[in-house]
Amino acid sequence: MKYIYLLIFLAGSPFIFAQSNSSSPYSIGGLGELAFKGNAINRHMGGLDIVSDSLHANINNPASLGDLKLVTYSLGLNYKATKLSSSVTNESVTSASIDYLVVAIPTKKFTFSFGILPATSVGYRLQSIIEGEDINNVVNQNEGSGGLNQTFFSIGFKVFNFLNFGVSANYNFGKITNESSRQEQNIDFGTFFNKTSSLVGFNYRFATQFKIPLTAKVRLDAMAYYVPENSLTATNESIYFTRSVSTQGLGDFENVDLEAINLKETNISLGDQYSFGLGITKEKKWFVGGQYSQRNSADYVNNFISLDNITYANGSRLSFGAFYLPDYSSITSYWKRIVYRAGVRFEDTGVLFNNQALKETGISFGVSLPMAGYSNANFGVEFGKRGSQDNGLIQESYWNLIVGLSLNDIWFIKRKFN
Repeated sequence: MKYIYLLIFLAGSPFIFAQSNSSSPYSIGGLGELAFKGNAINRHMGGLDIVSDSLHANINNPASLGDLKLVTYSLGLNYKATKLSSSVTNESVTSASIDYLVVAIPTKKFTFSFGILPATSVGYRLQSIIEGEDINNVVNQNEGSGGLNQTFFSIGFKVFNFLNFGVSANYNFGKITNESSRQEQNIDFGTFFNKTSSLVGFNYRFATQFKIPLTAKVRLDAMAYYVPENSLTATNESIYFTRSVSTQGLGDFENVDLEAINLKETNISLGDQYSFGLGITKEKKWFVGGQYSQRNSADYVNNFISLDNITYANGSRLSFGAFYLPDYSSITSYWKRIVYRAGVRFEDTGVLFNNQALKETGISFGVSLPMAGYSNANFGVEFGKRGSQDNGLIQESYWNLIVGLSLNDIWFIKRKFN
């Protein structure tokens, strides 16, 4: 027999958040492609969570909320164009998504924030054609969609002038569907096997941040966060059915009795995570820093959905970033009040395909444009690469257009005059 492999990727209209904003074949692994958790300015600097100021709500570092001075409404948008290359074919796909919706409100004692954002996304369609001399050609296809969303509530406050503490409570929810099919040439009905998991779970994030003066204008910034081990509860369904290629009508249909094999409800254990970062800041002028993050995913197991050629290890990310602000108080030059940002990241996703670790690198650039009052618009671009063509795999080369709006207002201030 001769095996011919073809790749088909989802490039249709994506839904809001996690429900189709991935077009990566690698989203077949684990719970899907991990979404970036953070606001636009973090992403413009390689994903650094250490940066905090009085105008932006830092989603991934609740301790930084202690520095927020204004009520902040944040919206993040993303457009991604990807080229997928294998030894057999090349494809180009695009996707768009809302990255986050966040509201942060400072009070006298603390700042709290809440919002929603994607956590993972699944969107792939993989196809192989088996050609044989004695049998009809057979088309095998695997398709997946869905993902996880996350809603959160965070509190951050100052313990001392140089020390902040924060905590986030996160509720994760979503649905992931995987479907495999087999279609023989010249036979109208194909066989399909559909698996769907509805997932829910909680986790918590604890964070601290230090700001230590080095000189009158320069300080050392440090941060750390920790996410304890947690789990997701999956309610599963599985069906076998046949379907006509010509009419799309259903034929035979059978629900799999998952309770009989103890797979109706399963728990997916997620390892703990931690991160720490250091940076040097000249207030309202410049910043340079780095951050290391690790996700302990080596013991990840999903008893309901698993593939033989996918294994797991601990994942990590190393990020470096900087910003520069020429003159924040300039009244003669708008360009001097623009913040210029750049960053780079090196990531091991913790997923292995054919015993080869899936790694990713990215470089990003961005600007923060002042708007009326204290609001600002953030525009940036990221160029990245993920995977390789070794061992029959796929290399993804992509660019992201990253847009973030931070709309600021003052609440709880008693006005002297009406």
